[in-house]
Amino acid sequence: MGLPSSGQLSISDIATEFSVTLSNVALNATLGTYASKSAGATTSISDFYGLSALTEYEGGILKSKASAACAVEEPENTYYHNGSGSVPASGDTIYTNSSGTTTLGAGAHLFLDASENRKFAVTNSSSVVTFVGACR
Repeated sequence: MGLPSSGQLSISDIATEFSVTLSNVALNATLGTYASKSAGATTSISDFYGLSALTEYEGGILKSKASAACAVEEPENTYYHNGSGSVPASGDTIYTNSSGTTTLGAGAHLFLDASENRKFAVTNSSSVVTFVGACR
């Protein structure tokens, strides 16, 4: 749910955030890619302050229906999801902040997939995506 921006930070905290088995952690090789470090670059614990395992994407304002979400001209809000793809998929939780402490809520919102196709995600009251569809 996001690492702190200051204060105490351990390798265990970093491993937990990025779902890396603690017994296999090597700060440079295993976790360095999460800190946007190239291979062979030195990584320090301070490189991880404020990072999150959540994926950022652009989405439209939350609407009550998919048809209203698809009517939004362009997605202009920054959201975050906990899935492995570049955009949300069924089962992902959507957040409005990078630390993952505030969820989006129930409804539907527009987003563009990697091919710039207009899609919508429907979320339940826990902000979990229950359906992803294509706007017509």
